[in-house]
Amino acid sequence: MDITRKTKVVFLHRKGQTGAGSKIMRCDQLSEMCRQHLGDAFEFSVVSQRPLRNDAAIRETCKAFNDCIVILLKGTASMFGEEGMYKLSRNARAVCIDYVDADISGSFSKFADVHIGASRVGCQMLQRMLDNCGGEASGGQVMHLTHHTDPRLLGRRCRRLDKVRAGYLGHSANVYLPGEVKKRVRVLDYARDSKIGDTFDALCDFNMHYCVRPPARRRRTWQIAKPFTKGFTAAALGAVVITSRDTDDAVHYLGEDYPFLLESLDEAEIIEAFDKADSLLGTLTWKEALDRMELVRSRSSPEWIMQEMRRILSTFT
Repeated sequence: MDITRKTKVVFLHRKGQTGAGSKIMRCDQLSEMCRQHLGDAFEFSVVSQRPLRNDAAIRETCKAFNDCIVILLKGTASMFGEEGMYKLSRNARAVCIDYVDADISGSFSKFADVHIGASRVGCQMLQRMLDNCGGEASGGQVMHLTHHTDPRLLGRRCRRLDKVRAGYLGHSANVYLPGEVKKRVRVLDYARDSKIGDTFDALCDFNMHYCVRPPARRRRTWQIAKPFTKGFTAAALGAVVITSRDTDDAVHYLGEDYPFLLESLDEAEIIEAFDKADSLLGTLTWKEALDRMELVRSRSSPEWIMQEMRRILSTFT
């Protein structure tokens, strides 16, 4: 009987990232999604990497990943150092780095075969970083892997409402709610990333999701980009999203003419956008906004993301 040997794929993260949202989603949840959709050809696992205290530990660790496709979560490459990343690249079948929303300069390694961006803006930044390496890079390439929504949201839909109800899912420190705007948005906060699922029932009570970051957090260096996860979450639930035009990837997914794009963070403009939403609920314009969100949903669905992942992995098989 001919049994084809599956290629091993390892999601590798720092031990200290165990409870972080990026690790939960881009390692635990993503590996499970991969098992369901790509398990015919690949064998997936998640490994927690302890500190590498000496050269012997680095050599032993690198040998353990012999002939594996290793996907390092942001920051993990720095544990190996330049020499360790070189050794890893010599042992592994392929080395990929998933930067998610990290500072690219702090996670970059010229020995990676694939630099994975979770957003289109992130991919552009990675390409610039790679181009700046010139001949020093090992021929790596940039590839896009859309940030998925939490699988526990699948099958949930926002309830039919006769008025606009806006909600924000996330930590209160990461949202901009000036003055009167705070009265128009309910914040669904959670104690830690592992408890986000506790908010999902309540999230269905909102037909508009608020996605506006504080000005201080928007003034980032060019090495950092954020995936459009809150937009994907709204789309998965059948809600619309209100966000600023300069939010990473917002225009890419929503289009230039999406009705709830903010031009600025002026409080009066945000209030005006909410008033506009109130007047548009149930109209053709609202339906067109929902149609746009349905396109966003399809382009962030497990099926779409797994097509992207298969393209990445198939590069090395």
